[in-house]
Amino acid sequence: MADQESSPKKKRSKRNCMYGLLIIVSVLFIAWPFITWGSLGIADWLFEGINFPETSRFGISGDMYGGLNALFSGSAFICFIYALRQQRLELQLQRRELSLQRRELKAQCREQERQANEFELQNKLMKNQQFESFFYQQIVFIKSIYTENRALLKEPNKNIDFINDVISFINDIEKNIMEFKIGNYGVSYFYWIGDCILTIRPWIDSTYNFILMIITEDFLNKKQKEKYLYIIKNMFPQKDWDLIYFLGVIFKYDKIKNYLLYKGLFERNDFIERLSEDNIQFLQNEMKLKSNLSLESCEIEL
Repeated sequence: MADQESSPKKKRSKRNCMYGLLIIVSVLFIAWPFITWGSLGIADWLFEGINFPETSRFGISGDMYGGLNALFSGSAFICFIYALRQQRLELQLQRRELSLQRRELKAQCREQERQANEFELQNKLMKNQQFESFFYQQIVFIKSIYTENRALLKEPNKNIDFINDVISFINDIEKNIMEFKIGNYGVSYFYWIGDCILTIRPWIDSTYNFILMIITEDFLNKKQKEKYLYIIKNMFPQKDWDLIYFLGVIFKYDKIKNYLLYKGLFERNDFIERLSEDNIQFLQNEMKLKSNLSLESCEIEL
């Protein structure tokens, strides 16, 4: 603060000195002939033998201007050196100010970056909390569909679960398709299996949609995705989880199924994997099992 107050005073002092020097030079230049003539008069008085003619006095006065010119030239050179020094000092001050400005800008950039990182972290934390809340709500929803579908496939007043028949049919699916094609398999039983699959279709598609949403969620990292997928897997008995895998093959949800195989969430069944495209198309046509296009054509990176 004191430096800022003294700076205008210094500038005024320098300006006053320049004005004073200019006045002195002007007065000296105007008064120089009179000074010369006065000096010659004093010389005549002091040295009686010297008698300067009037014409000589004009010449001497003119010659004396040469000394004055030398004085002015020297003064101008000194002023030039002084101006260079002042310019050098001003450039140093400008460089110092620019350096301080750069430091301040860098500090501001670091602060803005810190605030942006903090905001991003808070935003990510909020998204994770919202997703986790949604995840467990969706778990409850899928469990309710699962329970309802299984209830529809149980014999009333009997402890018979027809999902076991679906699993048995799929486990020997190539043979069962062949038997049906040559007429050795009961037609009613074949189509009844198709009706059972259609009954549990909402549960199967809801589960695959939920899995796809987790896989494709950008703000979740790999560990978070694996954690949520393992929770989904462990909410079902192993045979029902295998049924999800088998029907994923029949419905051609290959990209999701392959991702779960790659992560070790499905146990590969080579017999099911070798099911031919013709037989898959045959099952879809005969049992009216149309694929869900959004699940069949989704894009997933392993």
